[in-house]
Amino acid sequence: MQNIEPKITKVVAGILINSKNEVLISQRLTSQPWPGYWEFPGGKVEVNESLDQCLSRELFEEISINPISYTEWITREFFQDNRVIKITFFKITRWTGEIQKKEVNDYRWIDVENINSWPKKILPRNIYILKALALPSYYLITNFFEDEKSIKKTINSKDIWIQYREPLLSIEKLHYFYEFLMKKSASKILINSRHKDLIKNNGIHYTSKDLNKIKKLDKSIVNGASVHSLDELKLANKLGFDFVVLSQIKKTLSHPQREGMGWNKFKELANHSDVPVFALGGLSLSDLAEAQKNGAVGISSQREGWKLLN
Repeated sequence: MQNIEPKITKVVAGILINSKNEVLISQRLTSQPWPGYWEFPGGKVEVNESLDQCLSRELFEEISINPISYTEWITREFFQDNRVIKITFFKITRWTGEIQKKEVNDYRWIDVENINSWPKKILPRNIYILKALALPSYYLITNFFEDEKSIKKTINSKDIWIQYREPLLSIEKLHYFYEFLMKKSASKILINSRHKDLIKNNGIHYTSKDLNKIKKLDKSIVNGASVHSLDELKLANKLGFDFVVLSQIKKTLSHPQREGMGWNKFKELANHSDVPVFALGGLSLSDLAEAQKNGAVGISSQREGWKLLN
C-alpha cells in the first residue's frame, strides 16, 4: 500500500514587540476553537500567498495594523487532524495603524520574563515561543583550555549567553578564568554542573549525565541542560528546564567519529519539546537561520561562535 504524505497547512503568527520589550498577545473569539485562549495573532496561508503577504493580511484583519519592520524567526511543526501544521513566527518591531479588536476578543501586552503577567489560558503551541523570547540567539560554550586568548574578547551583547564549561582546567585556573570572564562580560553566564559546588552562579547548565540524577530544580536560577535523545528531552521537559541544548547536528572536531543527526532528525525531536531548544554540533554562525527554520531558538557553539566577538 502506498504511503501518503500528510497535507501541510502553513500558518504565520506575528510577535509585536514594543519599546518596553513587551509582546502583544490576542484572545481568541468565542466562536473559534479554543475559545478565550490567548495566542499571537495570525492565521493560515492561502493558496498562492507568500508568508509575508499572509502576515500583513492576517494582522490587518485581526488587529488593524500593517507590519513594516519584521524578521522571520522560529518555525514549529506539529501533527493535528491528519495534517502537519507548520507555524512560522515573525518578530515585528515597527508597524502602521492603531491596534484594534477587529477579529479578536481582546489583546494585551505582556513581559515575557515575568510569568506572573501571562494569562492562564495560553494556546499550548505558543508557550514554547513565549519562553524562547526570553532567550538569546547564541549560547557560547567556553573553551579556554584549548584557546586562552579567546577570554580577551569583549562579550557585551544581551543576545549572547555563555556556558562556563572547562572540564580540563585546574582548580586555580578555573577560578581565575571565571573571575576574568565575569569582569569582561555583560552576558548571562551559566556554570556547567560539574563545577556547581566550586563556583556559585545564578544559572546552571547540567550535563546529560547530571540531568538523569536530578529530582527537582532550583527555579530561582536559570536552568539549562544538554540532551542527546528523545528520552532525555522528555525528562528535561518534565523537570521544567528553561532550555536545552540538543546535539549533535553535524560532525565536530571533538567527536569526528560520530555522524551528526542532521536537521530533519533535529526538527523531529525539537518539535516534541515544550522547552526551547538550542542546536549544537559542527555549526557555523551562518547556520542560525536554518536552525530556527527547524524549530531551534538559536545555536550553541564551542568554537565558531566566538567569532562573533571582537
